Amino acid sequence: MTTLTANVRIDAPRDVVWNALADFGGTWKYNPNVITSRSLTEATQGVGAERHCDLTLAGATVQERILEWDDDGSYALEIYDGDKLPPIENIIARLSVSEQDGYTIAEGTMSYDTKYGPVGWLMDRLVVRRQFGRAWHGIFAGLKHYAETGQIVEKGVHIPFDQVSPLAA
Repeated sequence: MTTLTANVRIDAPRDVVWNALADFGGTWKYNPNVITSRSLTEATQGVGAERHCDLTLAGATVQERILEWDDDGSYALEIYDGDKLPPIENIIARLSVSEQDGYTIAEGTMSYDTKYGPVGWLMDRLVVRRQFGRAWHGIFAGLKHYAETGQIVEKGVHIPFDQVSPLAA
């Protein structure tokens, strides 16, 4: 299993950051990797809510579902379906927000397993981990930008993570 982590300090109220994350169908507003997103279920928050995302990666799509939800500022989701994705499976992401020293801290982990045994493991080490890591950090950089400015992030643009006050790179 591979696990990626990211965290960032955001100069915006915790509620602003949480409201952006809690708008499950609205991830397109802050995620530079998502062209469009929409809710697939009547429930737009909480356990069981689902969304579809069209990604910037050459026609790739994902369907995601919330597995855990805490109104105090965290949730876990799984990517349960998708097209044109790398050779990975069992993808679980956990996101949370908290307050610390007058700032909002957004944190997350994403874990996944590789397919195809040793070949998948090698692909992960050579390519997949780097690409997913960049995309994962881009979500947090985009969230910071969106929460601090109110501006929707540009699609497909890499926001350098080291320029967004990360707690740990």
